[in-house]
Amino acid sequence: MQTAAANNAIYKLKVASARGTIYDCNKVPLVNTKKSTVAAIFPTDSTPAILSKLISFEKINDILPFLQNKKPFCISLENNDTSVMSEDILYFKVPKRYSEDQLAPHILGYLNCDGEGVFGMEKAFNQYLKESKGSIELKYKMNALGKLITDNQVFVEDNMAKQRQGVVLTLDKKIQTITQNIATQYLKKGAIIVTQVPNGKIRAFVSMPLFVPESIALYLDDPDTPLVNRGLASYNLGSIFKLVCVAAYAESNLKLDENFNCQGSIDVSDGTYRCHNSTAHGVINAPLAIAHSCNTYFVNLSKSLDPLYFLDFAQKLGFGQKLELAPNMNSPAGILPSLESLQDPKLMANLSFGQGKLMATPIQVAGLVNTIAANGIYYAPSLVEGLVDENLEFTKKVPARSGSRVFSKSTADILKEGMILSATIGTGTSGKPEDIDVAVKTGTAQTGIRVADRAVLQAWYVGFFPSDNPKYSIVVFAEDAESGSKSCGPIFKRLVQEICYNSLI
Repeated sequence: MQTAAANNAIYKLKVASARGTIYDCNKVPLVNTKKSTVAAIFPTDSTPAILSKLISFEKINDILPFLQNKKPFCISLENNDTSVMSEDILYFKVPKRYSEDQLAPHILGYLNCDGEGVFGMEKAFNQYLKESKGSIELKYKMNALGKLITDNQVFVEDNMAKQRQGVVLTLDKKIQTITQNIATQYLKKGAIIVTQVPNGKIRAFVSMPLFVPESIALYLDDPDTPLVNRGLASYNLGSIFKLVCVAAYAESNLKLDENFNCQGSIDVSDGTYRCHNSTAHGVINAPLAIAHSCNTYFVNLSKSLDPLYFLDFAQKLGFGQKLELAPNMNSPAGILPSLESLQDPKLMANLSFGQGKLMATPIQVAGLVNTIAANGIYYAPSLVEGLVDENLEFTKKVPARSGSRVFSKSTADILKEGMILSATIGTGTSGKPEDIDVAVKTGTAQTGIRVADRAVLQAWYVGFFPSDNPKYSIVVFAEDAESGSKSCGPIFKRLVQEICYNSLI
């Protein structure tokens, strides 16, 4: 229902308005994509009979004041039926901000009851999207006594095209749709992020559970906290951090052991560290240690690795650093252990295979995986391309993030070899498509939390494809899951297949 006001000899009726649009990287709209129907009605003696064909009896009661005032009014038609014809009705197709199956709600965000952006891109670019508002307004003539002139003449002021102004994101609607559909089917709580190699532009970003932006009140007390953006939340990492350990060791001019003998456990000070199920992997090198996620290999590296160098190296890959994705939209820094704490060899050993106080966000992990795929050059993940006018011409472009070399191509090759082996013979075989070569790493992180006598674990499966010439890197994270291989591997596999089969590489 819309309101109207008399102004001199003109009666103005607001039909609809729409904020500026948020687009994907190809300037395909992500909001304002669906239409609703609004009927503007000039009340006459026949109006009640006409309304009975358009809306329910209960809703007719709601608009009785407008009928009694004999002033034009608007109603929204839920069924979009425009078959009822009358010279007293004008129909308008107007944009709906969101849809029931809204793409990327955790990135786009939502509005409050006053139409102000309070989350996501709606908040980050609230002022620009407000200034880009389009509208439709009707003007009716009134006589000197303030009564409508019943000659059925109405002036339509349609500025709705202005809402084509807006914000262009790096998301790709096709990849986002594929990713979100798969997440909806297979991921209860967690996140999936797809980035373009080498530039780190985010092509898909899904946090689960999803929510409908127009129905925020429904989720406020939901125990699964759908309004939390899990792609920007900090979690325990586990074995995926072993990739950082190997790279740091190789770049610190220490020679990686080609013949380390894993006996299933290793002692550090007065502590003993074990491989999963105390498995003895035998004589292995760095790529095989990555493939089989051998804890003892990485703990052994930690004995020689300088803590200060290790921390500095991790920070260059984005760990322990905030990441700005849009104005006032930041990914938290996560947690890196303090240099002082790493003077304890046991805590250094914990860090080497991703345990202890280490925490990071899925988007930080995306930066790591993308760096390996890009042969050691780190690009901070990005999400915004710029602003466009109503002709979809850029009025402002966000400068492309520059890459910085964190490690050499030769070090990247060691990591890639281990990740390829992980997909073919190691812990990551569950995510390997039959006809597509991928490079992956699994992780299952302990949290120290127990629920109903059950340990809460965080599961990861990360990688890129094609392994010989990477186009995309993917991070799959499942909160409170069984393991990276079992909980996330099949999701990774399905996603790679869908992207490839839809010719999106």
